[in-house]
Amino acid sequence: MMQALKYVKTWQVEVIESADLVCLEADDVVVDIAVCGICGTDVGIISGAYPVAVPGTTLGHETSGVVRRIGRGVSRFQVGDRVVVNPTYACGECRMCQTGNPNHCEQKMGTEAGVSYDGAFAHQYRAREGFLRKLDDHVSMEAASLTEPLSCTITGVDKLAITHTNIRAAVVGAGPMGMLYLWVLHHRGLKPFLVENNPGRREFVRAHLPPSTPMYEDFEQALEQEYGSKQSNIDLCVDTTGQLTELVFSRLAPGGKLLNVALKDKQARLDVLRIADKSLSVIGSIDSLNNSFERAYAMIRDGAVPVAGLISHVFDFSDYQQAFKTVGCDIANQAMVPFSTPNCKVLVRLADIH
Repeated sequence: MMQALKYVKTWQVEVIESADLVCLEADDVVVDIAVCGICGTDVGIISGAYPVAVPGTTLGHETSGVVRRIGRGVSRFQVGDRVVVNPTYACGECRMCQTGNPNHCEQKMGTEAGVSYDGAFAHQYRAREGFLRKLDDHVSMEAASLTEPLSCTITGVDKLAITHTNIRAAVVGAGPMGMLYLWVLHHRGLKPFLVENNPGRREFVRAHLPPSTPMYEDFEQALEQEYGSKQSNIDLCVDTTGQLTELVFSRLAPGGKLLNVALKDKQARLDVLRIADKSLSVIGSIDSLNNSFERAYAMIRDGAVPVAGLISHVFDFSDYQQAFKTVGCDIANQAMVPFSTPNCKVLVRLADIH
């Protein structure tokens, strides 16, 4: 028997026991899960801020583990292989897939891990062979579980189409996505400053920033310190919080770009004339695209992004409520709360697999 953390409705989740998974299709691979990361998507689903999950679905999608069973058509994996899971399914045949947007595959309903397809806050996960990648021996399960969020980060940075390294850049939010964006932008030759108003987050990430990265509590304070005035313009900003759209937009230099990756139910008013007159770009990004999953794994494998340092906590599955509370999602009291301890990436351990 296995256990899984199921979404029931807003603020209601429960651990359900069920039979071990089996392969249903020829290319199915059943994976024994080692760890699964808590994503902002999971928090949004539970809290109701991102109401997308199908009731009864197992949550979780940032995961790694060991192959337990393989379907009759599987040739690239064997039982016992250590693997990382790409949870972004794409059929390859629908209009979105055929126009280069497989992250918005029209077959997503029923296939999206942790949303409409049983995810990885469970002892086992059923994957498709084409959406697994073998781990190198030196890559830990914990580090590998950050491949998916790093993949999403690379997708977003690709969309920014960076051509110059002397631009003014910023990242808002020092959570896992903000930190990953800092590192990927660093490898693209930029030197962004970081804005984070939570002292616990600042305390934890200070030792894990790219070299010479300035960190501030306030966006306008950062502009004044970096460029001499709160009214200074900036060329590029990644907002992982969704809270500063109008402010950042008002400070974009001609040709400036604002990338929003926050899944927040929030509205913003933007000056359409200014968008055209100043050649501005307001961009959104989600999921993996253009082989970003493979590129993300390579950066983790090669140590280009020190993801292990971003992992602040690893909780046992039995302590999942404390794990979520650590990132501000208090399931027991059905409320979002201030962070109780300095943190960044929080993982849940499903099994003692290495």
